[in-house]
Amino acid sequence: MAGGIILQGIILGNEIRYHHAKNYLEMQGHTFQENKEADFIIFPFMGEIDPNIYNDSYFAALRKDALIFSGVRSEYLTNRCKEYGLKYYPMMEERGITIKNAIPTSEGVISYLIKNRIDTIANSKILVIGYGVCGSDLSKKLKALGANVYALVRNREKEATAYADSITPIYAERAFYKPNFDVIINTVPECVMTNEVLQKCKGTLFIDIASKPYGFDMEFAKKLNEKSALLPGIPGKYAVRTAGEILGEYINQVLKNRGESSDIKR
Repeated sequence: MAGGIILQGIILGNEIRYHHAKNYLEMQGHTFQENKEADFIIFPFMGEIDPNIYNDSYFAALRKDALIFSGVRSEYLTNRCKEYGLKYYPMMEERGITIKNAIPTSEGVISYLIKNRIDTIANSKILVIGYGVCGSDLSKKLKALGANVYALVRNREKEATAYADSITPIYAERAFYKPNFDVIINTVPECVMTNEVLQKCKGTLFIDIASKPYGFDMEFAKKLNEKSALLPGIPGKYAVRTAGEILGEYINQVLKNRGESSDIKR
């Protein structure tokens, strides 16, 4: 229990990860019910919040110390929480969650590769665009399976980090001059490859695991290789219990910290 106090929550939405997060939180002693006296509210993981239902009257009726959670940041929730002085926690902005989610994300990508290619990962030439939390974890797992992994980097720091991990760093001008990769996986949420560059890679399997605006035009990529795929939110599709418990652990820690600081009182 958080600080020895049983806290009451509400979960809005039927995201499968939330089911497992709820189970985890109940094991910590928290309870769930549908009333506006809740200590914390978990809004839908992502997507629009219906302003007709969750309007000013709704937020005005909440406890003044209620904690608000969602998966991806909602501009609507950001504004409402600021207006009503509520603490808002967009969970996917928490670095600890990002780091832990990298594991099921990598496993999900590897599962897709195994199911949708006629060649082994071993000895395949794979380009991973971006060497952040997800890109580095995925690169190292693919290398462990015997792939020849290249990490597309933009600066000397990332180049050095990839090199230290025994991953071959490569810059765009070299990677896309005469590309000959079996698989290209994007982890960067911005356009990295134009259709002209994609055309040079005809036959390559393209996978994008980033959020909008994504790294390339997936419709065009599918014309070049029909197995190409946009795979957002992998933790919500693969290893969903682990992904849900990662959220539950974070929520429980926030509740515990608030309870210990006496921000939430019964």
